[in-house]
Amino acid sequence: MRVPMYVLEREYLQNREAYLSLFDEVCRSAQFADGSFVRRFEEAFGAYLGGRRVSAVNSGTDALFLALKAFGIGPGDEVIVPSATFTATAAAVCMTGATPVFADCEPDTWELDPAQVRLLLTSGTKAVLGVHLYGNLFDTAALKKLTEDAGIPLIEDCAQASGAEENGVKAGCFGDAACFSFYPTKNLGAFGEGGAVASPLPEIVETINSLKKHARTPEGDHTVPGYNMRMDGIQGAVLTQKLGTLEPFVRRKNEIADRYLAALNGNPLLVPQKTRPGVRHAYHLFVLKTDDRGRFRRYMEERGIETGVPYPVPCHLQTVFAAYLPRTGALPVTEALFSRCVSIPSHPLLTDAEILYVSEALAGYRG
Repeated sequence: MRVPMYVLEREYLQNREAYLSLFDEVCRSAQFADGSFVRRFEEAFGAYLGGRRVSAVNSGTDALFLALKAFGIGPGDEVIVPSATFTATAAAVCMTGATPVFADCEPDTWELDPAQVRLLLTSGTKAVLGVHLYGNLFDTAALKKLTEDAGIPLIEDCAQASGAEENGVKAGCFGDAACFSFYPTKNLGAFGEGGAVASPLPEIVETINSLKKHARTPEGDHTVPGYNMRMDGIQGAVLTQKLGTLEPFVRRKNEIADRYLAALNGNPLLVPQKTRPGVRHAYHLFVLKTDDRGRFRRYMEERGIETGVPYPVPCHLQTVFAAYLPRTGALPVTEALFSRCVSIPSHPLLTDAEILYVSEALAGYRG
């Protein structure tokens, strides 16, 4: 049996007629950029997030950039970010002219360590940009307390966490703003690129709504430089349709994770990511840490099971960020994680037979 990491085509084939109808509707309306289909998605996603206001944009990276800009982040400012993340998190900080300051992660949840953030806070820190890595949640209460005491915003990078919850509260509802990616492989994936910013602060969403459309006033004036970062109409239509599958997808991903964890049965050679009490992991990725990643990947490959290395190099060791490291010391937990982590197939449309096959392989691994 061959088990791939992603089976994106299965979702399209199951709903092909509905999607073709959507495409026809958008094309007939000619609302290709922004427009009513995007407004509809913003309203639906905001309702899903418990009433947050939402601005849909054209990628998760641009969502991060625009959120930072809306809070006035720019040259001379510092933003604390985890090194254990995709480079887009820190790159968005650099795009504003500000400086990313990298913090280590916790050894068991692999999320941004509040104790490390506390040590890095200075008068120059203007925001904390936390990441819900792999779909798990960082310590929302601890980081919110730190940022409130410092008088700075907490921005959630929810690119991997659509559908995650803590005690019934959705990821994206803990900070002053939250940024989402709808890249096709995400739990809520577009048919291309897409992103959004959600916030309880109307002025932040209004600023983003202006900036993403060249900062044009109703009178046609441009008072500040703006950007072309709008969501396409087709993506808005697709995401509105797919929003109805997000909860079933996340429940299925948790079922798959439970089966994998049962198969692992505490095997010390394959260590899963831990969650805090009350957290529902979204499992964008099911990731394991193993001391011999190469051996485990070969073992799985021999059985036809695809694996991946989510991010081979932590941000603080990436060449692009070398100039931003004067305040970053050793980050041993992140380095140990990224040299050992490996993801295995967990797409919600994998069949029961495929999940059983992967589970049996996990149960049989002895190094």
